[in-house]
Amino acid sequence: MESDLKTPSPGLLALLSANRAFRLLWLGNLVSVCGGWFSAVAVFAMVYAHGGGPLAAGATLALRYLPGLLVGPWGGVLADRADRRAVMLGCDAVLAVLALAFLLADGPATLWLVYPLTLLSASVGYVFQAARAAWMPSLVRADEYVLYSAAVQVNGMVFQAVGGLAGAAVIGIAGWRWAFAVNAASFVLSFALTARVTSGSRRGGGARGTWLAALREGLAAARHSRVVSALLWLEAAFCLGLGGTVTAMTYLALHVHDLGDGGTGWFYAVQGTVGAVVLVACSGRLQRAAPATRLRIVGLSCLAEGVCTALLGLPSLPVLALLLWGAAAASDVVYGPTAVAALLAEAPDAVRGRVMALWSAVATASLTVSSAVSGVLLTALGHRLLPVLLGAVMAASGIAWLLSVGRVARPVTGGRRW
Repeated sequence: MESDLKTPSPGLLALLSANRAFRLLWLGNLVSVCGGWFSAVAVFAMVYAHGGGPLAAGATLALRYLPGLLVGPWGGVLADRADRRAVMLGCDAVLAVLALAFLLADGPATLWLVYPLTLLSASVGYVFQAARAAWMPSLVRADEYVLYSAAVQVNGMVFQAVGGLAGAAVIGIAGWRWAFAVNAASFVLSFALTARVTSGSRRGGGARGTWLAALREGLAAARHSRVVSALLWLEAAFCLGLGGTVTAMTYLALHVHDLGDGGTGWFYAVQGTVGAVVLVACSGRLQRAAPATRLRIVGLSCLAEGVCTALLGLPSLPVLALLLWGAAAASDVVYGPTAVAALLAEAPDAVRGRVMALWSAVATASLTVSSAVSGVLLTALGHRLLPVLLGAVMAASGIAWLLSVGRVARPVTGGRRW
């Protein structure tokens, strides 16, 4: 069940203005993401303040990503089998409780609680994301998929900026306890907004038989699409570089540029501000671009982000590091909508939850490895060489994609379709 509009919206703002159901879900996710960025800034400050170092920060990041691999694919099965709206509402309620539970870890003796709470919160979050990724696209037209993806990404960018700066300010003035309270309240508001939406394709209807059989069906669907298979390989390679950038950025903010306990908030704020501006300005043009052109843009954005990341550790002035971080963010937010639109165009509603969950699982598997290893490499290589290594991996994945995109985009003749 797609948008009833007879013509596609010309841009992101027009889509949000005209489509009430989509706007409500977008707003619900927007406020929960804001609280999430409050929490992210607070967790890192808590870990470092209570004796944790780069390795502890890397482990925390890895635990945020790991459920994408362990839980995410099963969340995709659930999204194609159950009422997607009910799944999202249940996850919001659980996440609100878990956000408050982080308050129990505020001390050296109880800091270990950060790790299981991070793992559990991330697990529930990936189930939520699978249900959202399966339900939310059904509220727009197929030719608005780029705008859908841009809208989902821009809400994170807007409140990453607000949440990053506000999180830094709140932590500096009142401590991290209030950041976790704000996070809990954001999930409550997200619940209230999601509960007002009842339209769209709430059940995929394609996940039949056992859960394992349904998971295999989703894997087969991805394997039999040349575009989806290639995008999954690209995402895996690209995220091997991307995951460690947050570990490197955290160290730069707190130890190299000495921006204070909430210093990561400045980097998040720049990333969110630049990302939101670029998405609003470019989403309409990306939507109007030919599918083959968008696939080439995917590779170019990977290459550009890799170059910016490689230079991240070189500046001695924090403003220059922030500018490079913003340039990398501009490339990343172009990659997201173009890649996700290509995935959605290949994924029927019946298997959409599983295909999108597989995309998330591949990404988070690479992000987990990159985050965990980067914590060790940061100590061994230092803050200048680690970004060079990470950026080289990202740039290489973009170059490989550009060299193969012609074959990837070539129509399949006589091949098996889903």
